[in-house]
Amino acid sequence: MSKQIDAYSFALGVCEAFCEVVRAGVKRIALSHPFTEDELQNALGADFLPACEAVARKYGCKAYYLKEPLITDLFPVSLNRSKQNVVFYREDRDLEEFLSIQHDKQTLIAENNYTGENRRQIAVRYGHLLSYSDEAIARYLTQNTELE
Repeated sequence: MSKQIDAYSFALGVCEAFCEVVRAGVKRIALSHPFTEDELQNALGADFLPACEAVARKYGCKAYYLKEPLITDLFPVSLNRSKQNVVFYREDRDLEEFLSIQHDKQTLIAENNYTGENRRQIAVRYGHLLSYSDEAIARYLTQNTELE
């Protein structure tokens, strides 16, 4: 007989695991699983975001609610489009770098320059911030066939 795990407990458990790896310095930032506004309101509930912040504090981390995802060529677009995340981090400079990557992507889009090497560099910067190796970033970029 298998036990059913509710969405809230599962999502918060994932957040706890990611906070632990951020605290250990294995990752500079980590993201919760992506969720829709409907999932946040109905499956996870109003106390999910405060619970994420409490988990982050427990591990000496901080939590930043990200209503607009950073979509790059690292991951299939369907994983993140129209979804939200919580970003877990220890150092303010890491959140600042995340927001800088997000801003730089938007600037490139506005200038019609989010192409080629510029586009690849946004994904590479994001991968480095997620503490992925150059090899892992290259693999993700090569294997992703679902671009935005």
